[in-house]
Amino acid sequence: MKQRKKQPVQTRQAILEAAGAEFSCHGYAGSGIGSIVAKAGLTKGALFHHFADKRTLCLAWVGENLAGAIDALWIAPLGTIGSLDGMRAHCRALCLGLQPDDAMSALVTLAAETAASDPQLGAAMEGVFAAWRAAIVELLERGRLAGWIHRSIQPGVEAAFLVSAFCGFSVAAKCAAGESTLRTCAAALEGYLETLRAQPGQ
Repeated sequence: MKQRKKQPVQTRQAILEAAGAEFSCHGYAGSGIGSIVAKAGLTKGALFHHFADKRTLCLAWVGENLAGAIDALWIAPLGTIGSLDGMRAHCRALCLGLQPDDAMSALVTLAAETAASDPQLGAAMEGVFAAWRAAIVELLERGRLAGWIHRSIQPGVEAAFLVSAFCGFSVAAKCAAGESTLRTCAAALEGYLETLRAQPGQ
């Protein structure tokens, strides 16, 4: 293995990407420093030059890589939605596109494994969830003002439910019958979202 001493930025990113692949597939406890540096093609010395330990590495990956991936796929697109039909189509596509090893799966797996036992890791992941909930709240508030979301709904409550539902869908994606289950979940999700629609005269 070769340490990239003259490319600290690239080396750090290679470590983060390798760590992310390990955390996504094996969880926090199942990911060892040895397997991470092997995947990155580096030495343990290179890793410890950038990160004090596995926990510090995980915190950096959650804050930099995982948060960015969730934002790109799950949060940023919400800003372009201008109708309930658009919201339904977006949520359906996300539900059907869930994979056992994607960013959402990694977030859910790490949160379930570490949030209760490690307050700092838990806070880092809660930051990702909070940003996602806030984006949904903003979308629903925008929809209420525009008249396509029922004015009686509570955006914060709906946002918390949607994020929690997607976490559950992500777990379902890991199961043998995941594809069939996700189709059922997507249909149920669209039905739920329809209940948020503003009716004529409301």
